Amino acid sequence: MALVKPPRLGREKPWHQDHAYFDYPLGTPVLGVWIALDAATIENGCMQLLPGRHREGPIVHFQRRDWQICDNVIMGTKSVAAPLPPGGLLLFDGLLPHGTPHNSSANRRRALQFHYAPEGITKTTAEERMKHFGSEGKIVSC
Repeated sequence: MALVKPPRLGREKPWHQDHAYFDYPLGTPVLGVWIALDAATIENGCMQLLPGRHREGPIVHFQRRDWQICDNVIMGTKSVAAPLPPGGLLLFDGLLPHGTPHNSSANRRRALQFHYAPEGITKTTAEERMKHFGSEGKIVSC
């Protein structure tokens, strides 16, 4: 997938787990690969990560500004910026919460993103995925 954040216009991608977008059975390893084509800086919206939170498993996502983890779940958690030079590569677990802020710089930020899962995985249904990642029918608020 090609990702582009235009100067001063590139919107945020709220906190999320990539595994929440794929109909793979829970426990399927998903590897995210993010390649910077331009320098990814704090000013132009480089990726922000929540180290170690992938060990906690699925986090409920809501349809708010995007398909996302609620901000109040993330508040108070120390995030780490992951700036990269052009050609820099970030590998991460599909359950790692991450997001990108808007691009407030005068420079565009382009990247490529790929996801890998083991060969031969039988996909599950969206309904099954939503039992773990979806908010429908759960007593939670955002």
